[in-house]
Amino acid sequence: MNVNQPSGAFGRRGRELRAPAVQTERTAKPARATGHATPVLVGLTCLLLSVAAAIFWTVAGVEQLNAEAARTEQRVVDIVNQPVRHLPRSGPVDLFSPGWFHPGATKPDFDNVDIRTSQELPYQGYVSSDLNPSEMFVGSDLEFNSMTKYFYADRTLPKKRLSQAEMLEINRLYRVIGHDQSATLMQWLTTIGLAAVGICLGYALFQVAGRSRRSAMVLPGET
Repeated sequence: MNVNQPSGAFGRRGRELRAPAVQTERTAKPARATGHATPVLVGLTCLLLSVAAAIFWTVAGVEQLNAEAARTEQRVVDIVNQPVRHLPRSGPVDLFSPGWFHPGATKPDFDNVDIRTSQELPYQGYVSSDLNPSEMFVGSDLEFNSMTKYFYADRTLPKKRLSQAEMLEINRLYRVIGHDQSATLMQWLTTIGLAAVGICLGYALFQVAGRSRRSAMVLPGET
């Protein structure tokens, strides 16, 4: 009796036909491009702080120069406006009118002027003016100087004749004023330049920070 042999297609135990597994690749999430911006932000911030400190010290220097110039000018005022002898009017006088001086004054060239060359001695004998009708002054005590008139404080009175030493001292003080004025101008120009640099740095810092924030945002579909 022939026994039918099982077909090769059947009877194979332990073997199952399975579909090959499909490998699912996980899509890598894009890295957040913020790391490169951090050094730039730090660098710009440090530069901006340095510029701010430089502006602070420059403005402080301007204030110091202004204070020195004010003290120097006050010293000139004190010398130019020294008191003069007042005498009761008791006889004929040369009368100056209207007042002692014409209005206005020329600002001296502080860097170069020599006030010894502009000293004038127009007063002779006893003199007075319509501003001082009851008084007279000794003409040899007085002077007029167009290069110190800028600092005449009280123009109702004539001005004391200055000695050579006093005029040399004013020349020296004028040089200090001229130096301070030039230095102050340079300080202000420096301050303006630093402020412009600070504005540019601040704008750059704002732009870099904005790009960094946008890069750090979660992309659509990212969990």
